[in-house]
Amino acid sequence: MTETAISRLSEVASGLAATAVATFLLPARDHWAGSVLESAAGHHVAGVAAGMFGVRLPAAGRRTADEMTVRVERRSIGLDRRSLAAAFPGATGSVAVFLHGLVETERSWFRGAAPAGDFGARLAADLGTSPVYLRYNSGRHVSENGDDLVTLLSRLVAAWPVPVTDIVLVGHSMGGLVARSALYRAQEQAVAWLPRVTRLVCLGTPHSGAPLERRVAQVAGLLRKSPLAPLARLLALRSDGIQDLAHGYVHQRQWADDPGVGRPAEPASPTGIQRLFVSATLSRTEGSAWGRLMGDLLVTPVQAGDLAEDADIVWLGGLNHFALLRDDVVYKALLDWLRADDVPARAIA
Repeated sequence: MTETAISRLSEVASGLAATAVATFLLPARDHWAGSVLESAAGHHVAGVAAGMFGVRLPAAGRRTADEMTVRVERRSIGLDRRSLAAAFPGATGSVAVFLHGLVETERSWFRGAAPAGDFGARLAADLGTSPVYLRYNSGRHVSENGDDLVTLLSRLVAAWPVPVTDIVLVGHSMGGLVARSALYRAQEQAVAWLPRVTRLVCLGTPHSGAPLERRVAQVAGLLRKSPLAPLARLLALRSDGIQDLAHGYVHQRQWADDPGVGRPAEPASPTGIQRLFVSATLSRTEGSAWGRLMGDLLVTPVQAGDLAEDADIVWLGGLNHFALLRDDVVYKALLDWLRADDVPARAIA
């Protein structure tokens, strides 16, 4: 294949997703947003398109496809007191916020859930916690979604039907990075709700980066300096969110100051928050070479030395990356940890 052909191929591919959306989806915006994109298959397509390429699919109502939203029964909920009271009639002061991962939507927590229900419904029954599911464009930078989470939680806490006394953040994969990013930003901004965050749970989160994405980034760097440079443009189609996963970036200055090279230091982490980092491997033997190599297919096991903050680390064997969203053994580990009475008292501002 000639360099001209390769260049042309990359140009075609770079515009493919956006062109398809503009040609086929936008003319039928209301129909797709109100029906197809809200179907089970539509949710999956929307999550993949956004996560892989940062594509902005049509969004229902006035909200843009990039805006982080609270979702209940496949619809977005306004962050005013009346809307929240109607959507959460049994609201309690203890709130668990669920953040999906890359190429997912909030419906990923429900797909294939156990007969007892999804994690949020089970926590509501077992601990009286009100589950709140968010959707965001996982193709954006983690730090951008972290900023949006700070804004959303500020509005949510202010308008919640009852006073919020306790917030637990639960993130799957990239969702854990988004939660951590929000906590850093909340500390920098000294937001009022930060003292109410008592727990952070990260399920299969690539805290120190995803090895597969690092390899792709390295290949792209080599291609840019070779006669096959046009191929690097194909790899550059990867969304900002995916590229952040190479090193687990959680703050803007990490990718802005040193894009694609190493791992700049993270900002200071908020204190007084209990953290649970859960990782899984296909191998049922903890510490096995196979488990370290393959991990859960997408993320390798977290190690204490990899972390920039203190956390309780739980390893689960015989599970893949997406089983962390719904498996009973994951829920048991989560519930046992949340029931522990060693959470330090924190002053509520």
